[in-house]
Amino acid sequence: MLSKSRQPTLHNWRKRMEQAIIALSVTVGILALGLGATIGYLIRCYVQETTPQYSHPEMFDANGNPLPDELLAIRFEGDLKDTDDD
Repeated sequence: MLSKSRQPTLHNWRKRMEQAIIALSVTVGILALGLGATIGYLIRCYVQETTPQYSHPEMFDANGNPLPDELLAIRFEGDLKDTDDD
């Protein structure tokens, strides 16, 4: 008879433990995702700041100023679906 009276408390303990494990798992998952995003952002910023940005030398004059007059811009208009070779 003693085992029957202990069984509901054991079941309640397991249920509470499962809920606690799920809550902790979700919390740890969210924290890990946030930490990974923060570390990734900091690494990206570091790489962008330390990596030299290269550009085409033909786009600059002798003083290093950009040449907007001599750049060529192409704009495509119209329907491009007709060019498929089906």
